[in-house]
Amino acid sequence: MKSPTQASGGPRAIVTGGAANIGRAITEAFLAAGGRVVIGQRNIAAAATLVERYGDRVIPLRVDVSDFEQCRRFIDDGAKALGGLDVLVNNSAVTGAPAIAKLADITPAHFENVVRVNLGGALFCSQAAVPHMKAAGGGVIVHISSVNALRPQHGAVVYAATKAGLTSITQSMARELAADGIRVVAIAPGDIALDNAAETDAAIAAKGAGGDVVNQTPLGRGRTADIGETVAFVCSPAARFVTGVTWVVDGGLLA
Repeated sequence: MKSPTQASGGPRAIVTGGAANIGRAITEAFLAAGGRVVIGQRNIAAAATLVERYGDRVIPLRVDVSDFEQCRRFIDDGAKALGGLDVLVNNSAVTGAPAIAKLADITPAHFENVVRVNLGGALFCSQAAVPHMKAAGGGVIVHISSVNALRPQHGAVVYAATKAGLTSITQSMARELAADGIRVVAIAPGDIALDNAAETDAAIAAKGAGGDVVNQTPLGRGRTADIGETVAFVCSPAARFVTGVTWVVDGGLLA
């Protein structure tokens, strides 16, 4: 498989939700490697500071990954803007307080929204990306999962199920796409300090969740850069033999 980092000095990457928090850290890790990045956001204004800093190496495109037809158009437009596609990172997800609902409180609307975004968006963006990666001679698909795939968080029944589902999707896709030179890896972050960490923690706590994760990490709370750097590594030639696995990046939370 041709290494994505050899495409034109760096990877031609698409990152859904790539303008903020973990997504921004992933975007900046690819940019640091000399790549170009298409950022998918519902509100592309969120990418303004990245565009101001990096210029045309960052291309924001509007997408709602819960709309599966939009997923295909977005990936096709992104690959065209980049002149090809080496890496796709499925980072967009329903997270934080909107992902919290105890069993008794789950509604059909909550279930459908979390599943469509967290599983459906990843699946259909990947489906659309595969022809472009085949044309490029290979590539890497990364799904951003969560430690909740392995140890569900109290009050996050549907969210945890979708993240566990990404582990299975990663394994199945890796087997199916290996012959095309496409690797598939999931990254499962632990407790990461986000830009609005205090507000997010408070909102989750108000719904009666979060105490079994927040401040329970032996190495302390992680940085968004810890995830960005890990993603960049698994997309590099140094990880050419890594596929079909979920890498836990949690500072010892699950130890």
